[in-house]
Amino acid sequence: MEKSDFFKTFGVELNNKRYYEEAVYSVALIYNALNNHISRHLKDYGLSVAKFNVLLVIKHQGREEGASQVSISQHLVVTPSNMTRLLDKLEKEKLIRRVCQKGDRRVNLIKITDKGINLLDKIWPGYLNKLQSLSSHITAAEKKIVSTVLIKWLKGVLQ
Repeated sequence: MEKSDFFKTFGVELNNKRYYEEAVYSVALIYNALNNHISRHLKDYGLSVAKFNVLLVIKHQGREEGASQVSISQHLVVTPSNMTRLLDKLEKEKLIRRVCQKGDRRVNLIKITDKGINLLDKIWPGYLNKLQSLSSHITAAEKKIVSTVLIKWLKGVLQ
């Protein structure tokens, strides 16, 4: 299938000189496809992609001390109200707990529970296998190029 025919299936008309459109649409389509695959994988564990990402941030960024709700929402680019709902659900499922920050009881730190850590540890090997499988049709050298370009693009967008 020709490149232009491929994009036409999504309602996108390409002009050969508008590579920015091709790049943006490609990233959006890849994101949606990857998100669907990852969502199906995480569903077996009762998690959404959003919940999984929150748990990862808390585990790796918060470590033993915990992470503030604001820092988690900034890291994941999630609105505070959506973050509150996600955290409420994770707390109800006993995957996280809220703890008052020493010295400032107005600030809650979010900590991952042992149950949350065990769940992530259980999910992780299959998750990595899924990521490897989803990128298996391009070479390691191509993955490095894609990664380098996307990181450069991301830095530019976030400035």
